[in-house]
Amino acid sequence: MAATVADESSGRLTSLLTQPLSRARIIGTEILVTVVGVLGLLTAAGTALWIGVTITAAPLRVTAALAGAWNVAPVALLSLGAAVLALGWAPRAVAAIGAFPVVGGFLLRTVDSPDWLTTLSPFRHVAPVPASPADWGASAGLTGIAAALAAIGVVGYARRDLNC
Repeated sequence: MAATVADESSGRLTSLLTQPLSRARIIGTEILVTVVGVLGLLTAAGTALWIGVTITAAPLRVTAALAGAWNVAPVALLSLGAAVLALGWAPRAVAAIGAFPVVGGFLLRTVDSPDWLTTLSPFRHVAPVPASPADWGASAGLTGIAAALAAIGVVGYARRDLNC
């Protein structure tokens, strides 16, 4: 999303924005490509983990390796949702706001924070798969929050003045 803001600021999006395409469709395409990229990278990471562990003769099924990799997808989607929210309402802060769920969540889990504060970390709601079963409710909740943030961001992007 930060690249979209940079393209907007530099004028590289001007010819695309003059086409008969809605801004929602343009940003929706960016979101879709990012989601597919995230899932593709997680799949590659899970497959590489399985191959690496299989070479060392440790018992790990490919489904367990993929489940462990895909388990962090809701956190990545939460960052995407935050970045889209910033794109719509605070475009200069896209990188910082988009990174906040991951960086802030990681810091809350590593620094000695009060329990009520660590509850805000998305990593607290992700189960350590494959050591334990996935928490589908938490994953659905994080994904739902990400979708809501992205939807609010798309509305803001469609309404705001662009910097072209």
